[in-house]
Amino acid sequence: MTFHSALYRGQLAHARTDAHARRAFRYAVYMAAIDLDELPALDRELRLFSRDRANLFSFRERDYATSLSPSTRAIAGELSAELASLRAANNLPTPHATRVVTNLRAFGYLFNPVSFFIDYAATGEITSVIAEVNNTYGGRLRYVLGPRDRVPGRHVTFRHARELFVSPFLHGELVYDFAFDAPLDGDRLAIAMHVRDREGAQIFSARFSGARASLSDRVLAAAALRYPFMTARVIALIHWQALRLALRGVPYLRPGADHRPRAAL
Repeated sequence: MTFHSALYRGQLAHARTDAHARRAFRYAVYMAAIDLDELPALDRELRLFSRDRANLFSFRERDYATSLSPSTRAIAGELSAELASLRAANNLPTPHATRVVTNLRAFGYLFNPVSFFIDYAATGEITSVIAEVNNTYGGRLRYVLGPRDRVPGRHVTFRHARELFVSPFLHGELVYDFAFDAPLDGDRLAIAMHVRDREGAQIFSARFSGARASLSDRVLAAAALRYPFMTARVIALIHWQALRLALRGVPYLRPGADHRPRAAL
């Protein structure tokens, strides 16, 4: 059986260009693009993938659905219902298709810096995106990106003020530009997040680009061999880069209880 759901295998590149630090790095990663409507079939047909239960790779709705705590029993369709409510509250159309670009649980572990629920019209055009951002301190925020947030131009880009504390090394009033080159079920996927200051200068960017492989046990097994414990590696790399910035004397601040961005030093 061939699925719309896929793995995109490629590279993640980070670059910081502000006055405090100028550095860039990249590493090999994969991202999953999951069709939520396919979750029952994926769970049924694949041996290495499960929905809401342990496996080599898994997708658990409670990792995304805010109404489900880690101790709550999974409710099938709860995540889709939450997304529908968010769209309705923001006057966004019901999509023809949705793909969530995210990290899967691997060997039971997961950390997602950001997941993107990309909504498509029947024409294949991106109509809206729900970007779910997590920080390493337990904070989470969903940015609902629709027509009012679109930046004019030939690329699909949404602009939104930063509302969640993410990095202990980036402070003050900042703006996100989320850019998507993400054809529906396309052979390649590219997503970029650019961080700009109040004057519009870009001070940080992160970009993922990868090639598509339809989800299968063979593809999952290859990913486990090529990227062992990748989700744990992601959090390790975050802390490693943070240590390097701290050793260079870049100002460090922890978040407050509300996880709102901190004022610049």
